[in-house]
Amino acid sequence: MRLPDFWTGLGFACLGSFVVQRATGFPEPAGAASPRLFPYIIGSGLLLLGIAIAARSLRARRAAGHGGFFRPEAPDWMRNPLALARVLLIPLSIVLFGLLAPAFGTLLVATPLIFLNALAWQEKPLPALLSAVTICVIVTLFFTRIMRVPLPTSSFFSPWF
Repeated sequence: MRLPDFWTGLGFACLGSFVVQRATGFPEPAGAASPRLFPYIIGSGLLLLGIAIAARSLRARRAAGHGGFFRPEAPDWMRNPLALARVLLIPLSIVLFGLLAPAFGTLLVATPLIFLNALAWQEKPLPALLSAVTICVIVTLFFTRIMRVPLPTSSFFSPWF
């Protein structure tokens, strides 16, 4: 589905406003770049560009003489249940990972989610499983050993990760 640029710009402006609002609550140590600097810059950019996109869309619609409000139009691919499921599975996987990983660990949650996404894209089961396990182990090792990012682990995997 392609939304009119007005709604897309308004969405980016709202997201940017939310990020800026949240970033102002971060601590600000004296004499150093604070943790709020990067989110504040990104949020401000999203806010300003979102407003610019929405304003440009309104000017273009006014110049073209289009009346009425903006309704999104559903493209043909949205009538295909498999294509729609593929698109919806990605954000659903992100939400499920965020909810389940703290309780069950990164590997136990991410592996089946990657496996299901591969199956949705018509990958054969054995290569999908091997890919999911390999990707999860490599990414977990990279973040925990090299980047020193503490990922959630289950009690079974905690001695290794």
